[in-house]
Amino acid sequence: MYESALPRVLKFYGIEYQRIFDFQKGYRNEIWPVLTSDNRMLNVTFYKREAEIVNRIARADKVSAFVADHGLPARQRFDNRTLTLKSGNTTTYIGVYDYLPGHTIPWESYNMEKIKTLGAMMSDMHFKLSAGPLVILPSVYDEYIEIVGRMKQYFSQPTVADAIAQKLNIKVSSDRFDDYINLLESYKTKPGQQPLHMDFVRGNILFTGDVISGILDFEKTALGHPVMDISRTLAFLMVDCKYKTIDKVVKYFLHSGYQKRGKNKDIGDDADRNKLVEMFLMYDFYKFLRHNPYESLSLNQHYVRTADILAKRGVIFYK
Repeated sequence: MYESALPRVLKFYGIEYQRIFDFQKGYRNEIWPVLTSDNRMLNVTFYKREAEIVNRIARADKVSAFVADHGLPARQRFDNRTLTLKSGNTTTYIGVYDYLPGHTIPWESYNMEKIKTLGAMMSDMHFKLSAGPLVILPSVYDEYIEIVGRMKQYFSQPTVADAIAQKLNIKVSSDRFDDYINLLESYKTKPGQQPLHMDFVRGNILFTGDVISGILDFEKTALGHPVMDISRTLAFLMVDCKYKTIDKVVKYFLHSGYQKRGKNKDIGDDADRNKLVEMFLMYDFYKFLRHNPYESLSLNQHYVRTADILAKRGVIFYK
């Protein structure tokens, strides 16, 4: 989309280049790798247009740079300036970063060793972030209290309940949402609050061989207890690592990886973590319903697996 603007962007930053590579698919922002005239690889990022994106970029850059400065493979700015590109009524923000090597890999490639490696990397990241960069971050609890409130309102609508029952043969338990909110509220005063990633998932992790060579996209970074980050990633792993049982995923990621190999040992209370995993799975279920025709959901294996896990936990009920 932004290919024609790239030469002007590079000129603004004073970057002489040999080659502009094709943009990289699969990321929420549009990313263009560039080889400079002195053989340095850079990443030109055109940010997705969304609310508060300027503040998101600033927070993400500070947290990511802190992680990189402390020895982990997170990206850093090549130039601290954020370029504003205007076209008609549209405004796009652009940043230039060092390029991280490696590739995202499909969930099917997340074998036992890679799941352990993922857990260890999150643990080390939390250990580094416990010292915290000097940046004001939003509360992860406030964010999800608002989200849970939206979910509760959505599922309490009679028309929604009827449609889910008729088209999906599902009934949603309405008594869990207040439990989630109460748990989130209780964590606001717990010790151990620190910056979190909150999107530590396949699309934001680069591998070179068996080694994690890049941690991307700190745009959802927020302040909270590491159990929030752990639970968010576990919810994704349970659904997406379809060739592993949930017990194996928890063992590899949480115990063998995060606790045994990583530097941070605090995985939170087991009951609280399980409840938070359930909350995140419910959020994913909610997003499936909000953004897809109900009739097509049975063809989406991620939806089906999410629903099956929630049904086993007694959060939703098949009729």
